[in-house]
Amino acid sequence: MTVPDLKADCRHVRWDRPCAPHKLRGRRCATCGEYDPVRARILVVKLAATGDVLRTTAFLPAIHAAWPGARVTWVTRRVAVGLFEGNPLVDEALATDDAVTSARLATETFDAVLCPDADPEAAALAATASARERRGYVRDARGHVVPLGPGAAAWLAMGLDDAQKQANRRTYQELVAAVLGFDPAAVREPILQPSAADAAAAAAFVAGLRGQGPVVGLNTGAGGRWAYKQWTLAHQAAFLSLAGAAGWRVLLLGGPEEVERHRELLASAAGRPVFDGGNHNGYGRFAALVEQCRAIVTSDSLAVHVAAARRVPAVVLFGPTSAHEIELYGRGSKIVPPGLDCLCCYLPRCDRVPHCQALIEPATVFAAVQRWLAVPGPGR
Repeated sequence: MTVPDLKADCRHVRWDRPCAPHKLRGRRCATCGEYDPVRARILVVKLAATGDVLRTTAFLPAIHAAWPGARVTWVTRRVAVGLFEGNPLVDEALATDDAVTSARLATETFDAVLCPDADPEAAALAATASARERRGYVRDARGHVVPLGPGAAAWLAMGLDDAQKQANRRTYQELVAAVLGFDPAAVREPILQPSAADAAAAAAFVAGLRGQGPVVGLNTGAGGRWAYKQWTLAHQAAFLSLAGAAGWRVLLLGGPEEVERHRELLASAAGRPVFDGGNHNGYGRFAALVEQCRAIVTSDSLAVHVAAARRVPAVVLFGPTSAHEIELYGRGSKIVPPGLDCLCCYLPRCDRVPHCQALIEPATVFAAVQRWLAVPGPGR
């Protein structure tokens, strides 16, 4: 049974309600000038940490170049679904823990399934979905993750071999372009679009901060997986002292895990222009606050990719993870501690004293930020 005049292949169709062109502008399907046929259905399966998911959105322009007129569905962890709000290149984001997601993967057919990482859970989902083409990885009946091409095999091997990981000099974007069979030149910045309300609220918040100096963001956290990705509390406090002496206004950026750290930093910086950006911001509000900064200081974390998405220079501190894999798009500096042969170890913890982040001096970070403040940028 069909509905007369319904163009079922239009991307605006919502099935359980009138489409937006009809609801907002009274369009009728038979004569609608906004008819936008879906020419390919693409499924991206990318789980992992939110920062890792966000940086993979840089491949969306390449996906649309390879499949013009594509409808893109992205499967990820529930915590990362909010990253896709307002993203014009993703039609829907589905959470892995939703039973409806499983039902849809079991009943729908895609033109291509893209699984960019050798994550066993993601590879299983990629294998389950019905598709005419698969790129990246799948999981087979033995529970093995299977690379589907030479680029995928190379990325898998690097993930299993510390020596290869440390020797690598290619960015994640270059490596994963080979995994998915894309031209690296088609890869752009990550996409994270704050809503108009979030942008206005962030602008109003920063406009209300006392002082006249440039606003510099200090992202105080680093996630919980690698303890020594986080710059030490003492060094963060010392950086605030240097920034205050230079007349900068510093905006503390962090998540719920950094509530106590922000209290301690604000107490240590009493009387200086240091302000708390809040610890419970959604992704859009966080991105809007980052965009209000002339530059940010951060570990290798979500904030790196947020800054890239909003085209804000980032001074990034590295230790246990690879500095070479991170793409800053020509807007930022990478700082690695001197004199260590154990960098890029990917150890959750280590017993080296002082550890890598403790060796990154506040004066070094201050000087790097100072250089970026001297570079003119749009709206900054």
